[in-house]
Amino acid sequence: MITSWRAVLVAGGLMSVVAPAPALASRHSGHRTHKSSHALFVSAARGSDANACSAPAPCKTIGRAVGLAHAGDEVVVQRGSYPESVTINKRVRLSGQDATINATGKVNGLVISGPGAAGTEVDGLRVENGIGEGILVVSTSRIVLERNAVENNDQGHDTPVTQECTTQGDVPGDCGEALHLMGVADSRVVGNLIDHNIGGILITDETGPSRGNLIAHNVSRDNGEDCGITLPSHNPDAVAHPSQAGVHDNWVIGNVSVRNGGAGVGMFAPAPGTASYDNHVIGNITRDNVEAGIAIHAHAPGQNVSGNVIVGNRVSGNGIDPDSGSGHPTGIALFSAASPATVTVAHNQIRDEYFGIFIAGPIAASGLSSNQISRVTVAIGHP
Repeated sequence: MITSWRAVLVAGGLMSVVAPAPALASRHSGHRTHKSSHALFVSAARGSDANACSAPAPCKTIGRAVGLAHAGDEVVVQRGSYPESVTINKRVRLSGQDATINATGKVNGLVISGPGAAGTEVDGLRVENGIGEGILVVSTSRIVLERNAVENNDQGHDTPVTQECTTQGDVPGDCGEALHLMGVADSRVVGNLIDHNIGGILITDETGPSRGNLIAHNVSRDNGEDCGITLPSHNPDAVAHPSQAGVHDNWVIGNVSVRNGGAGVGMFAPAPGTASYDNHVIGNITRDNVEAGIAIHAHAPGQNVSGNVIVGNRVSGNGIDPDSGSGHPTGIALFSAASPATVTVAHNQIRDEYFGIFIAGPIAASGLSSNQISRVTVAIGHP
């Protein structure tokens, strides 16, 4: 795995290709400044919710401690399994010490919601067995999710338990995938393990724009029916009202996305008016996914997938992109049904595919000659 996103940008002169990156570093450099004014403690083994959540007298449940916490407090979750669903709507730091949220029978394991939760940090937790998302972050900003394991969620897929779980025509229900940012800005998802869910990391815009987020150094693997990392716009107002919707200016850097049921990384605009644009996919490993290693799809007129940058990734052994029409395993798939788009695809290492890069529709891709493409049947293909 690439250990420094700056190294990725500098290698091969890529800093000029992704010039806004220093601004991103400045924006996120202040995240880890949370200093707790007070700590509360939770223990599955010796706690009681009649306690005050102190170190000698911990609470029994995470929800009780979060409820007692004031903005800026830390909740320390000690070793054990916690059968609950936790909602955070204030700024706290939730720290796990070999602790598991077991969301069996519950829609979500952890929900971070609303402007009041801005600045919340969650690290060191395992979240498992949710009917829907293991971790759902919605309508907030400046969240840090670090060193968590999100596994075996999306248990309600293809059932009517929630709208996201319900099959829609040929599209299977995915329950929102494992870790979902919805209408979230300026947040960090760093160093997490996302595996054996229906899908991996999902960034969408139903409740507002998802922008300026850093998705870095995560492992998204063996998520059986959907993509490892997905940036789809679902809001039809994204093109007409970019301040209200759209998935843009996100940075996907140094992740490993392998053996997933969809693409390794995808940027999608599935309906008229949707927009997934100006995102940067840099220095990732996408390997052995069922669909293309990295994909951009625009399905209808009036969409925006321009400005996306795919640079310095290692792509190999992936499958068939379902929308490009290539019918063959593809490293990087660029597809637009009607809307013109301009993207950058440069300095990637692509091998062991039928098509290295496949381009269909009115997409203009710069940087194609700089890619290192080997052991493929067709380096750059078209319909």
